Amino acid sequence: MIGSLIKYFRLKYKTYRANKDLKAKSNNKVISGQTPAHIATNILLQVVLILVFVFGVEHATFPLPADVKDYPGLGEPGGPISIEAEPVIPFKRYPPGFDVFGPQADGTKSARLKEKVLQYPFKYFIEISTYVYLGFAVQYSFLRKFGYSTLSFGLLQSTVAAQWGIIWMQQIDNFHCSYLQSSFVNIDVDCSQRYLATEITGSWEEKQLRQACTCERWASIASNRSMATETPHAAHHALLTVGKMDFTPAIRMTYQSMIEGLLATVPVQITYGMLLGKVGPSQLMLCAIMCVTSYGLNYWINMYILGAWDHVGGCCVIHSFGAFFGIGCTLFASGKGAAQNPDNAPRYNADVLCMVGVILNWMTFPSFNAYFAPAAAQQAVVVNTYLSQFSSCVAAMVFSSLYSGQFKLDPADVQRSSIAGGVAISSVVSIFAQPWEAMVIGFIGGGACSTSHHFLRRFLEKKLNITDTVGAVSLHAVPSLVAWISGILFVRDLGTEEMGKWQGLQFGPQQTRTMPYDLEYGIIFAHNMGGGETALYQAIMLPTTIAVATVTGMMTGAAARQIKGPSVARTFSDSIFWVVPEDFRKTEDTTSFGVNTEAAL
Repeated sequence: MIGSLIKYFRLKYKTYRANKDLKAKSNNKVISGQTPAHIATNILLQVVLILVFVFGVEHATFPLPADVKDYPGLGEPGGPISIEAEPVIPFKRYPPGFDVFGPQADGTKSARLKEKVLQYPFKYFIEISTYVYLGFAVQYSFLRKFGYSTLSFGLLQSTVAAQWGIIWMQQIDNFHCSYLQSSFVNIDVDCSQRYLATEITGSWEEKQLRQACTCERWASIASNRSMATETPHAAHHALLTVGKMDFTPAIRMTYQSMIEGLLATVPVQITYGMLLGKVGPSQLMLCAIMCVTSYGLNYWINMYILGAWDHVGGCCVIHSFGAFFGIGCTLFASGKGAAQNPDNAPRYNADVLCMVGVILNWMTFPSFNAYFAPAAAQQAVVVNTYLSQFSSCVAAMVFSSLYSGQFKLDPADVQRSSIAGGVAISSVVSIFAQPWEAMVIGFIGGGACSTSHHFLRRFLEKKLNITDTVGAVSLHAVPSLVAWISGILFVRDLGTEEMGKWQGLQFGPQQTRTMPYDLEYGIIFAHNMGGGETALYQAIMLPTTIAVATVTGMMTGAAARQIKGPSVARTFSDSIFWVVPEDFRKTEDTTSFGVNTEAAL
């Protein structure tokens, strides 16, 4: 009796499943764009990231160690008991105030420490995270049938990228110290030698040697903590140079490390804009991990090995890198003909929402550009970014009207060109530019973005099969070229007269002929010996970035192609990934693309 009932219910269940599948096929409905393998891969990736955090990441200790006083004499109370090495400029980038750790030994506080400590970094963290997570996602939400996926997949891949970015960017610092020690510290180098200020030449090779010795000193103190007490200033500076909070190998979670992770996520979001609608979430997660890894590699080559400088907005290492990595990805990961899908089109309400995202990015762009700017230049970077965006908005309206042929505005053009000024000023030019120069650069950036949107984008799609869903090339690659050229022009004449006191006693801190504030040239640029050296290494940065980004992007796209994604017939549609409401189904056109969608995967 029981056996008969089991057989009966089994037969009923099989009949139910068969009828359900048949109904789905007869209605040309796709069951799902994801398989159990996709889900398992996504879970596995997050588990791996958690395990990395388990074994290598800790919270920063609080309260932070007290800051050391001004250098007392050798043998004086509170001073060193042996001669300490001359400090060298850290290779690690920091926000203003990075060297203020805590109260002095006598309990007195600086003006910054009298403020609420949380307020300053958290303000920037909120604004930059708004730029990364909300601004990009809403800015991309113009597709008529891909709203769920645009917002959610962008959040998914950016959270994966940020987790890996926090770890990877700190590992880049560790790796660079190992590289310096293996390349510069040998039997002929005496790292215990004290460099006198009058003997320091300021050459790039000398800086690398002294940084290598500082890394060696950090390793020595880590193995013998009593050295930190004997030579407090050398210990303090060793931490700054190697980018560590203490003398342990653990990765520390701080606002600094969180924002490093957020900045590593921006190229991922730029790449996402090019792949939008054409790939699935598992493919995006792979692209996110690979993009952050390649970003760190390119950052290490340009900033640490070559000694270029791109800390105010990252025109090359962030914007150009994201665009060219996306070009490499889309060449291999996108299905042929996907861009011709009728659903690759905007909808009126979605375009309005997209404009809200543009305004969000417009408002938060100055914080993104200014976070790592030198303290004296931070206000100038914020002001110049706003002024540049003012002009790019005007340029967007003007050029869009001219190119339309009917003197009407193109929403897609205006959405991108309006914030192109933030990219066009995102190089070292934002430190040097006068207000009117920032406005000119913004106008040129907005016009170049609009021109690219109407002409270059079509050429890339028709001739090179590079499909760019949101116009990332127009918004990020082209204006970053403007920023790169502007930066080279503004630093081409810098020489020893702009050096600061850290370059030796013969050079004193001073206001330069180009800047209205006191900024030591020698602390900003690694190459500052004059003769166009600074401009040369700024010029090298973009070709290097394009090469690294394009090659690694193509490799990532080829790997992502091996993961099963949506078919060309089902690209740009939420219905393959989401349970959609009835009003979506009523508007869905399953036959307009000319493909039988019974097996749309």
